[in-house]
Amino acid sequence: MFKVLITAFALTFLLSSNMATADTTSTAMPKSRGRAEVYSLLSTLVPVVVGGTLLIRGGGTAPSTRADVQSERTTTLTGLAIGSMGIVLGPGVGHAYAGKMGRFWNGVAIRGATASLTWMIALSASENSDFGTGIVLAVTALVVGGSICLVSMTYDISAVRTSVDDHNSEHGFRTLTLRPIYIAAHKAPGLMLTLSF
Repeated sequence: MFKVLITAFALTFLLSSNMATADTTSTAMPKSRGRAEVYSLLSTLVPVVVGGTLLIRGGGTAPSTRADVQSERTTTLTGLAIGSMGIVLGPGVGHAYAGKMGRFWNGVAIRGATASLTWMIALSASENSDFGTGIVLAVTALVVGGSICLVSMTYDISAVRTSVDDHNSEHGFRTLTLRPIYIAAHKAPGLMLTLSF
């Protein structure tokens, strides 16, 4: 009976201290790590898949008329724009959800500048009079620029949990979990209370 009273008292104390420290004037709500990751992943993958599909469709068959050429060019440019938006903006959406706009804009700046520079080098290399040198320069620019964008995307998506934790910590939200355990020394079930700050 004494253990039950102590457990109940500890739970009441922890819950009431959590409520006492909460800012009653704030409208901020705790953010979810899982939701932030899903936002970043979906905001990246959906535009990339849609853009890739349009790129493939735009370069699919040999055009027979001038209208077909214009239609394929429009489809290709639309696919490129949609895919690029997914690559540049998508990974940072979870940071924006967590209220970390600085992290969001840093990632956008890195990937946007890299993608722009890569495409400028690739396009200028394709107009080079020496065909072999132009191909090598274009492929090198695409590999280096693509690698930088991939590393930046991976970093932003993997750091979303930290942004959510920082947001929750800054606003005084704590995580209180209660889970069952088995206490081998007493050969009895029990409960483990964990409070994360």
